[in-house]
Amino acid sequence: MRNIFFLLFILLSLNAYEQSSFNYQKDFKPILAKTKDSSTNLYYNKLLARFKARDASLTRYETLALLIGFTDQPDYRPYEDIETEKDIFILNDDGHYEEAMAQADGYLLYHPVSLRILKEKSYSLHQLKKADSADYYMELVHTIMSAMLFSGNGKTPDTPIFALGLADGERFTENAGMAMVNKATGDNKGVYMELIDATKDDGSRLNLYFVIQHARDKVNGNASEWGSHKKSSKKSKKKDKKEKGQDDAAPAIKE
Repeated sequence: MRNIFFLLFILLSLNAYEQSSFNYQKDFKPILAKTKDSSTNLYYNKLLARFKARDASLTRYETLALLIGFTDQPDYRPYEDIETEKDIFILNDDGHYEEAMAQADGYLLYHPVSLRILKEKSYSLHQLKKADSADYYMELVHTIMSAMLFSGNGKTPDTPIFALGLADGERFTENAGMAMVNKATGDNKGVYMELIDATKDDGSRLNLYFVIQHARDKVNGNASEWGSHKKSSKKSKKKDKKEKGQDDAAPAIKE
C-alpha cells in the first residue's frame, strides 16, 4: 500500500472548525441558484477561476458554493464518476504514475473539484519528484476538505458534511487520517445521507454523517437505478482487492 506521508498537508481535526450556519435543506437550492447567476459573487465560473488560482481570499463558504455549483454541471455524473476515479487510483497504486497523471489531467478538465483525483494527481506528481506541482494539487484538496468541514461537523444527522460524490465521505475519512470500518445509507428528514463508522489513530470510534441527496437526485432520480448503483458498488468492493471495505453494516440512520 502507498505511504500516506503526503497527506500531512490535510490531516484535520474535526474539532478545529466551528459549526457553520449552513443548513442543507434550507440553503442548498438558494446557493445553487446563485452559482448560475453571473451577476453574483457565487457564480460558478468566477469561483472556479479563483479556486484554480489558489486565491487566498476564497472563503470556505465560497468553496462550498463551488462544490454545490458543480452538481449542476453536465459533467457531474456521480455513478459514472466513481468508477472512473477508481481506475485512476488503481493506476497510481500499481505504480503507473505517468499514465495516472495523464488520465487525471483529462478528468480534471471536466471535474475540477474532484476530491479524489486532485489527491491522485498530487500523488502522481510526488512520485515523479515534482514536489512543487504536487503541493499545488494538495492545497486544492485541503481547500475542499476545509469547505466540507465548514458545511457541518458530521457528528449528527442534523449536522452532516456535504459530500460531492457518492464515495467522497470515504475519501474524506481517509484524508482525515481515519479508517472506515463500516458504512450505511439512509434518509434523515427527507435528506439522503451516508453514515461512516470510522476509527481514529487511538483506536476510538467515530460516526460521521455525509449528505449526498444531490448525488442521489442526479442519478436520474430513478429509484431502480439508485438500487442498481448500490448493488454494483457492493459487487465491486468484493472484487477490488486494492480498496478493501466492509459491507453496509454501520448503524442505520434514524430520523
